[in-house]
Amino acid sequence: MFNLSRLFADRAAHIAAIDLGSNSFHLIIARWEDEQLTLLDRLREPVRLGWGLEDSGELDAAAWERAMACLERFGERLREYPSRRVRAVGTKTLRSIIDSQEFLQQAQQRLGHPVEIISGEEEARLVYLGVAHCIAPGEGQRVVLDIGGGSTEVILGRGMAPELKESLSMGCVALTKKFFIEGKVTDTLITRARVACLQELAPVSDAFVEAGWNEALGASGTIKAVAKVCEENGWSDGTITEDGLHKIIDLYRRHKTLELDIKGLPDDRRPVFLGGVIVLAALFESLRLEQVTAADWALREGLLYDLKGRLEDRDIREESINALARRFHVNLDKAAQVEQTCLALLEQVEEPWQLNRVEAGKLLTWAARLYALGLDIAHGDYHKHSAYIVEHVDLAGCSRLEQKHLAALVLAHRKRFPVKDFPMEEAHLIHLAILLRLAVIFHRTQKKSGPPPVSINVGKSRLRLSFPAQWLDSNPLTRADLETERGYLQDLGYRLVLARH
Repeated sequence: MFNLSRLFADRAAHIAAIDLGSNSFHLIIARWEDEQLTLLDRLREPVRLGWGLEDSGELDAAAWERAMACLERFGERLREYPSRRVRAVGTKTLRSIIDSQEFLQQAQQRLGHPVEIISGEEEARLVYLGVAHCIAPGEGQRVVLDIGGGSTEVILGRGMAPELKESLSMGCVALTKKFFIEGKVTDTLITRARVACLQELAPVSDAFVEAGWNEALGASGTIKAVAKVCEENGWSDGTITEDGLHKIIDLYRRHKTLELDIKGLPDDRRPVFLGGVIVLAALFESLRLEQVTAADWALREGLLYDLKGRLEDRDIREESINALARRFHVNLDKAAQVEQTCLALLEQVEEPWQLNRVEAGKLLTWAARLYALGLDIAHGDYHKHSAYIVEHVDLAGCSRLEQKHLAALVLAHRKRFPVKDFPMEEAHLIHLAILLRLAVIFHRTQKKSGPPPVSINVGKSRLRLSFPAQWLDSNPLTRADLETERGYLQDLGYRLVLARH
C-alpha cells in the first residue's frame, strides 16, 4: 500500500509479513543476513474467517471479532515496526466480503499497519515466489499447488518466474461449509464435493497439462498436513500420491464423520481436513499428477521476498507498469517528460503538502507512464479507458487498493475532476492528481522538452504558479489550458494563481 504521508519513518531492520487467510492468520518476522532469509518468529491462529462468510457476502460478528482480536495480538508484536517494513494481505474471504473497506479500517487500527486485499493472481504469484525460494528450481517447468481455506492457486513456472497462474474458487473451508457443514460424511457428499472441484478445474486444466512440468510441489497447511499423515501412517515417506489420498478418504467413508482422530493430523485442522483432501484429490485427477512434494514456504514467505525487493528498489510493480505501458503502445518519450515534470513539481511541494517523496514519487511516476493507455483504444474520453485498464488488469505486485488509487489518478488527469469516482477522503491523492494534471498540461504538445521553468507555491487549498516574464505569452496553448484548469480546480475547492517572476 502506498504510504503517501511523509510522517512515516523507517527505523527497524527487520521485516514482517501477515497472511490473513480464510482458515488461519499467520505472522512471520525475519531479518536478512548475507543475502539469506533468517526467520525470527512465527505466529499462527486458526481464525476461521471463512466460516463467518455468509451467502449475502457479509461477515458474521463472531468471525469479525476473532479476526480483530488476532490482529490486536499481532499488532502488539509489531508495535515498533515502521509500516513500510510490514506487509499484511487478505485473500479469498476478504475478496468476497461486501463490507471490506470497514474491515480494512478496523484491521489497520488493531494491527497498527495497513492491510491490503490482493487478487487471486497476485496471491498465486506470491505463493510461487515463496516456494521457489524454499525449494530451488531445477531444469524445466514446475507446477505449484496451494490449497487455502477459500481458494486454490495453481501456478506453472520456470526458475523464479511464474508463467501461468490460476486462482480457483475451492478451498478446504469453502468445501466443508458447502458439503459437510453438519459434520457427517457419506459417499454421496464425497462424490458431490469431488465433482464440484472437477467442474471448477475443467476450464483451466488442459492448459496446464499441455504445458507439462518436471516436478509438482504443494504449499499450505492442507498439503503439509496430508504429507504428515501419509508419513505417520506408513503410506509414504511424506511424498503425496493418489493412493495416499484415497486411503485418507476411505477412512472418512468408513467412520462417516469429520471428527476423525487420524495419526499425524493436528486437532485444529481436523474440521476442514477432508475438504482439503478432496480438493487435492481433484487436482491429482484433473492435472494427471503422479506425486506432490510438500514445501515449507508459501505465500507469507513470498511476501517477505517481495517486500525485500521493494525496500531495495527491485520492485516487481515497476516491471508490471512498464510491461503494461509497452503492451498498449504508450509514447514512452512523452511519458518520460510528464514523469520528469511530476517529480520536479513534487520536489517543490513535498514539505507544505507533507508528502513522502519516495512513495508519492513512485505513484506519480507510474501514473505518468499509464495515463495515456486508453489512446490505444479510442481518443474520445481515453482517460476513462486508461483508468478501467489500470484498475482491472493483472498488475503483479499491486494490491487491489493500490490499483484503485493508481486508476483514480489516471482518471483524474484531465477534464473535470471525477469527484464521484475518486477517493476524496485521500487528501494526499488529490494533491498528486493536481500535480499530474499540471504536468500533462505542460507537455500537451509533441515537442520534446524538459520540465517547464515554473515555481509552485502551495497552501492547503491554494496553488501559485510563477513563470518567467515572457514564458506564458510564448506558450499561448499552455496558458489557455492553465486558465481552463483554474476553473476545474475552483470546482474542487482549490484556487490557482498564475504569476510572473
